[in-house]
Amino acid sequence: MSNRILVFYGSYRSDRMGIRLAEFAVERLRRRGEAAELIDAKAVNLPMLDRMYKEYPKGQAPAPLENLAQKIRGADGFVFVTGEYNWGVQPGLKNLTDHFLEEWFWRPAAIVSYSAGRLSGARASTAWHGTLSEMGMVVVSSTIAVGLIGQTLSAEGEPTGEGGKALEKTFPRFADDLMWWVEAANAQRQRKPPPY
Repeated sequence: MSNRILVFYGSYRSDRMGIRLAEFAVERLRRRGEAAELIDAKAVNLPMLDRMYKEYPKGQAPAPLENLAQKIRGADGFVFVTGEYNWGVQPGLKNLTDHFLEEWFWRPAAIVSYSAGRLSGARASTAWHGTLSEMGMVVVSSTIAVGLIGQTLSAEGEPTGEGGKALEKTFPRFADDLMWWVEAANAQRQRKPPPY
């Protein structure tokens, strides 16, 4: 049975390199038989947070918010693909996640970070770990960190050079760890449904 995995990406920039990595993650998860879907914060285009989804009266949330809430509730796990902005997280991705809370609960999340430089978005990855944990997700210990993103994936999303080889080598273990937690969380939710 396929697991439903949402892959979130948050850059709003015009020349987005990280979208290659997000699409790579979706494609590699699909190759494994998972039902992976890309959620691009720029395409969803939620406004800056004023009201969380749960703060709207039932049935009155804007359609994009309602649609995304249903997708998050129906997912088995999440992958967050994040760049690093000034030692921190991308504001577009953070804004999207902050619109929800209980919808995230009791599911595993994995972090994939990247940067144009050699640090691979490591500080953003560290910041996301605490944020996602606070939002009720179990953050898996395996991560992927890609430096020199423009030299690691081609414009077509194909791995290139030494960075591409490293990405190809590390992705299976990363996905294995995420799926282990997805299966554990699914079993636990069936045994004892979450109280929401």
